[in-house]
Amino acid sequence: MFVMATALFAGCVDDNDDTEAPRLEVSPKTLVFDTDGTPVEGSQSYFEISANRHWTATVLDDKTWVTLSKMEGDGSDKVQVSIPEGITDEAKVLIQISNKVGVLMKEEVTIRSGNIVPAVVIYNETFGTTAPSKSPYPFVDEFTDWVKSGEGSTTVEYAGSGASIRQSGKLSAGYEGASGGDKLFFGNNANFIIQKITLKSDQTNLKLGFGGSYSQQITGGYDNEFKPESFHFYLSKDGTTWSNAIQYDYKQADEYWVYVTSNFTLKYPVNTLYIKFAADIASVFAIDDPTLSTGNGGQEIDLGNTDPAVSTAEATQVNGTSATLGGSVVNMDVASATEVGVQYTEYTGDVTNIDWANVAKTKAQEKVSPWTVAVTGLTSGSQYAVRAYATTSTGDIYGSVETFTASAPEAISIADLVTKIKATTEVTPIDNDYIIQGIICGDPEAQNCSYGTLYVMTKGATTAGNALTLYNTTIKPETYSLGDEIKVTLRKESAKMQVYNSAPQISGFDAAEVEKISSGNNVQPVTITVDKLLDFACMPVKIENVTIETAGIWKTEVDKASTHTFKANGSDLTVYINKGASSFNNVAYIAKENGSLTGIAAAYKTSAQLLPRNLEDVKEFEATGPTITSVTPTSLSFPAEGGTKEIDVTVANSESPTFKLSGLTGDIVSATVEGTKITVKANPNPNATTNSQTLTISLVGGNEVEVPITVAGKPSGNETIISLDLTKAENYPADFPTSKLVDTKTYTFGSYEYTFAGSSGNGYYRAKSGSDYYTIIGQKGAYIELPAITDKKLVKVTATTRSNASKAVTVGIADESNVDVVGGAAVLWNQESGMDYTYNLSETAVNTKYRIYVGNAKNAQFVKLVLIYE
Repeated sequence: MFVMATALFAGCVDDNDDTEAPRLEVSPKTLVFDTDGTPVEGSQSYFEISANRHWTATVLDDKTWVTLSKMEGDGSDKVQVSIPEGITDEAKVLIQISNKVGVLMKEEVTIRSGNIVPAVVIYNETFGTTAPSKSPYPFVDEFTDWVKSGEGSTTVEYAGSGASIRQSGKLSAGYEGASGGDKLFFGNNANFIIQKITLKSDQTNLKLGFGGSYSQQITGGYDNEFKPESFHFYLSKDGTTWSNAIQYDYKQADEYWVYVTSNFTLKYPVNTLYIKFAADIASVFAIDDPTLSTGNGGQEIDLGNTDPAVSTAEATQVNGTSATLGGSVVNMDVASATEVGVQYTEYTGDVTNIDWANVAKTKAQEKVSPWTVAVTGLTSGSQYAVRAYATTSTGDIYGSVETFTASAPEAISIADLVTKIKATTEVTPIDNDYIIQGIICGDPEAQNCSYGTLYVMTKGATTAGNALTLYNTTIKPETYSLGDEIKVTLRKESAKMQVYNSAPQISGFDAAEVEKISSGNNVQPVTITVDKLLDFACMPVKIENVTIETAGIWKTEVDKASTHTFKANGSDLTVYINKGASSFNNVAYIAKENGSLTGIAAAYKTSAQLLPRNLEDVKEFEATGPTITSVTPTSLSFPAEGGTKEIDVTVANSESPTFKLSGLTGDIVSATVEGTKITVKANPNPNATTNSQTLTISLVGGNEVEVPITVAGKPSGNETIISLDLTKAENYPADFPTSKLVDTKTYTFGSYEYTFAGSSGNGYYRAKSGSDYYTIIGQKGAYIELPAITDKKLVKVTATTRSNASKAVTVGIADESNVDVVGGAAVLWNQESGMDYTYNLSETAVNTKYRIYVGNAKNAQFVKLVLIYE
């Protein structure tokens, strides 16, 4: 019997090849992308797998917007993640190792895009400006002019060995927030410890950033290339037991400094955090501006569990004679407590003199964590101390003492608050408790805004700077209406202010502290020009002399936003329709000259937009009769040998549309119509020049649309063809950027020069998906200037895009004055007819450069260019 059991056991091992314990590690466990499909600062576009078996990676819940470079592999590997633009969602990737019996181990990676968590600065230190520039330099234990800030910085102390504060050498520069004064220099066997940073129980997703420099004297100069393998930082909950070195990324800030970022998640919450910096090489490293803030999480750090504790919450809802107090438990289950609550007392002098034994306990009505206690009967203007408690079987556990003044919020005008907001450069807590009062000037029920957005303006205002955005996702659209007058209480412990998408915004306020004063107030839009849209951000405005050459549909897909480009006095006017604005679904607009549009002045990043509040705002463009709203494609290009292609026509307000076709002459191009499909046939072009014509599609009883058609000229037999494959790394010049660059610069691909220019909306760079590379360029106005060939002219351009690229970008061919070439008008790259877009050009000149350009506020992606010159 014993022998049989042994044989069976050995057989199992052989069958599954389990000769060593399974191992699966994944890092980082969170990747965060911006809405343009690129990683946010401090994150990255890949995760790494370390395993000793075959692994598989699966995107869960049918999140098809996530593309992985590899779905399975053996051993350790790197998996690249690609996502398209415009995603606001979260996905999970499941990584598993298995044997023939089943799953052995699994890990998950979170992919997050959009809705980036606003950062709260917990700790920052600039080291001040008083340190000497010559020896002797004060060491950490001698220096006193610390300049710390952040909500968790008041308890911070410093320690270190061999590290000094000085202003010698190159001072910090090149990154946002570089203070440029004192820096901390690591001498022999040096370390620097930031002690006792106070964390709240929910602050586990964190980000550490700091400036770093390396400078080593070598023969003939200095080596200033940062050496991450020789500089480390560690974390601890008590300053005694330290984590392993924490992973980080860095970007070059200037010639001498880099900026380091590390996103991490604490496995367990801690009350205090210690950070230790250490250098392996003496007298070459320096840091400046260490900053700890809340973030989106990343590599998981286990600092170990801690003893049960209580955290006292800051007083909220302070209204002069009342307040809300509370607390929470840390590292314990609140169910194990018999009672939770607070002690509070009025005091003068020092809180250390309070005799808490004589202060009554006020029990919370519900035993939950966190808990709150509403207190009344306070003396307005008096100072109070509070501490939370939890009673357990072993006694009472008390939190730290917090203080507050029982004062009513200060009334502040919207204009004054906007001034404060515009003075900030990042998400910032408001500096006081405030009350604002104004009129809702958007239409919440129409939902042409992000969910939870209220546009509020000063009553009767007609000048810029008198409106802002209130953002709280718990606000339901049906709660408020256009013209409601509201009063909002903003609390300094929770409300945050920032300039978001070029507009002043308040978030973090309590929706319960929004009070409706009246309804039905008149809201009068201010008539402005397009160039003033950013100045009037969040206010209702009217734009006159608006023109659109083609009709269209405001919103064609139920759960997808749309943008439309109109002209107003010669300037582009972008009109944005949010995905939630259902009243705009399948509503047509007409082609029209000199109409007017109304809406909220807004922006995407720094690009101005108009957000119509409802259909009343766009009534001058209302399509009441049969209307052609789109043709796909908008132009046709045929090779010299001809061919057959189809045009699909979309019509609104007509069940049985009838079309008439006109404009085609000669025997090269002809067209027929059946239903809403136009078939265009091109016979071979016997001439050397491009045959260019315009097909006019007229809807009986409605409008008409023109479709440019070109048939390439018969090849002369003397063509120069340039084919540029952008999927191969070796085809790029060494100096081509791999991160966004806006500056105009010329690069040599093969033996030809191409000039790239980005726009402020994005830039250009080489990106990667799986094993293939591609080029991104954007947004509106960005271009690639193509080479000129001696004694030849550019006659044809074929550009190839990729499946994950934007389907809303328009791309055209223009001359150096940005005037469209005949046959080069911008077309929509919607990928409905494939990935190749061909432009048959005519009337081009020899020895002349032309540009392939982005025509709207989107990014274009290229994997190949084929250029033909004759």
